[in-house]
Amino acid sequence: MYNKKVCILGAGGVGKSSLIQRFLSGVFDEACQTNVGAKIDKIVVDVDRDKVQLMLWDIQGEDRVSPGFLNYLKGASAIIYVVDGTRLETLVTAMEYRQETEKYFGCARPSMMLFNKSDLAKQWEISSVMISDVETVGLFAMLTSCLEGSGVHTAFNLITRIMVGKTALMPVMTMPPSLGNDDAGMQSRF
Repeated sequence: MYNKKVCILGAGGVGKSSLIQRFLSGVFDEACQTNVGAKIDKIVVDVDRDKVQLMLWDIQGEDRVSPGFLNYLKGASAIIYVVDGTRLETLVTAMEYRQETEKYFGCARPSMMLFNKSDLAKQWEISSVMISDVETVGLFAMLTSCLEGSGVHTAFNLITRIMVGKTALMPVMTMPPSLGNDDAGMQSRF
C-alpha cells in the first residue's frame, strides 16, 4: 500500500474543507467550519490494483501567506492549491502559496490548482485567460464545485494517480461557456 500526504492550500473561505468533505463523503455542508492549524483526514483509494492511503492535510487558509504554513508541508507528496473563482484575490494568494512551497521544497512537487465554485460562474472575477496563465507557469488547472460535486473526485483521483506514477499526462480542462467571454481589461495579476 502506498501512503501519500497531500496538502491543500489556499486563502480562507475558498472551499478547501468542503472539497475534502465532498471527496470523502459525497456530501456538501454549507456550515463547514474554518480550520485552525491543520485538519487531517485519511482515506484509502484504489488505483488500478494498488491501494493508496491518502492523508489529506487541510491547512488553515489565510488571506496573506504567513511562514507558519510551511511547518505542515514536511513529507508532502503533492500540493493542491484552491481558488474561489468569485474572488480574484484568492488567485493571487494561491500563487503566493505556490511560490513559497517551491522555495521550501527546492523543486516542484506534483500539484494542481482547483478553481472552486464553478456553479457560480456568472459571478466569477477570474477569467479563462487567467486560468490559462496558471497552466502556462506549470500548474494543471481544474474547475470544481463543492455544491454540485463536479470535478471533485476527478481532481483527487488524478493527483493520486500522478503521485503513484499511474498517470503522466494530464487532460485538458474545459471551461464553462460563461467563463469563455473574457473582459479585455482583465489582466493576470500574478
